[in-house]
Amino acid sequence: MRKERVEVVSDAIADIGYEGIVAFDQFEPEYSTIERLYQEFEDFDLVQLLVICATTQDFQLNGDAQAFWRTLTEVSLEHGVLESFADVEAILWEFMKTPVNARLKDMKSARLEKLLSSGFPDWFLTNHRNAEPFEVWEQLAAGIENEKRKKTVVLSMKIYDIAHLIETGEYLEFPYDIPIPCDLQVERVSETSGIVDATEANEVMAAWAAVMERVSEKIGHHISLLRIDSIIWQAGQVIGNTGESPTTSHQALDAHFQEVGIEVPKRTTLTNELTAALEPQPTKS
Repeated sequence: MRKERVEVVSDAIADIGYEGIVAFDQFEPEYSTIERLYQEFEDFDLVQLLVICATTQDFQLNGDAQAFWRTLTEVSLEHGVLESFADVEAILWEFMKTPVNARLKDMKSARLEKLLSSGFPDWFLTNHRNAEPFEVWEQLAAGIENEKRKKTVVLSMKIYDIAHLIETGEYLEFPYDIPIPCDLQVERVSETSGIVDATEANEVMAAWAAVMERVSEKIGHHISLLRIDSIIWQAGQVIGNTGESPTTSHQALDAHFQEVGIEVPKRTTLTNELTAALEPQPTKS
């Protein structure tokens, strides 16, 4: 971890303020899917179970996250009803047949079967309204027999958190130390921002945890890494889509941050700090 870079990146994030930070959640690819499913189906508990279970399959995609969530929306609407756990199962198995889930299909199917046949779905539908978020997190990890801090488990809790936000206007109170979901986009920005020397998962998670602590201190109250993840994940995808070109990345990030509602000069500073270690790619001869 490079502490001087952690401090500068933290300050750039804190400078956009709490409202600026949480604005990024509305630009997460799952946000519009959850909104649409809430509009279509009356049982919000079943919608939440559906999106949590689907998120456990959000890895090694044959496409991007936008395609993953767009496809889940399409499959759900085509199914047409969401009135029971049987509908959740039917939608998920149809979803697994789509091209976006074609990679590692056997492994993913076994993972989904394990989750659906575990006690988690019934426990969730019966208890989640009165349970602490930490307990939901533990129950999901047990259901797929995985560690709580693994990427898809944490990401599933982020989706649960956003689903709760859309329904109630409030975030869930997850433990202070819930980690950032460490994926390719987060690793990319860990490098381009210069906050780490290597993109090993433990170092990446520790660096962003340090960012979270400093941002929370400067804002004046706790800012979850699930919120910071939205900024970093979106920045990582934007940078990746440009081929990690410094000039194009700067322009694309500035445009995205403007769309989110971040004003100059704050978005300029944030753009600069998230790409401070981005080096020009060698010219092909």
